[in-house]
Amino acid sequence: MATEISKSKRDVSRKEAGGMPENLKELEQAFLPDACVYENEDGLILSLDVPGVEKGQVRVEVDESDTLQVYARNGFKEPEGALFREWAPGNYHRSFRLGQGFDKDSIQARLDMGVLELRIPRREEAKPKRVEIQA
Repeated sequence: MATEISKSKRDVSRKEAGGMPENLKELEQAFLPDACVYENEDGLILSLDVPGVEKGQVRVEVDESDTLQVYARNGFKEPEGALFREWAPGNYHRSFRLGQGFDKDSIQARLDMGVLELRIPRREEAKPKRVEIQA
């Protein structure tokens, strides 16, 4: 099953050649969370690694161009005297372009132990149809 979801480049600085759109200025230093996308007959399952994020600190939106946007803020405090750390306080942002075959009004989101899971169902008319073989 081919899907129309596009992959975004990994760039933790979020600085793009064309500059940052005004409505996303707060995300200028956002981190791109690691993501896994799985596809089945029912749709897509998108998992994002967002350590330190609680339910009230995440926002998921789909705009008119069928772009899924995930915004999150982790609650990490900068530890005093840290010698090494890979997690940092700040924002997460990731976007994915969905195809027309997905039902953006029925997306389900669940946050558990630092992993945000989004279930993006296919529209009924876009689901694969099974053809019955006659004898």
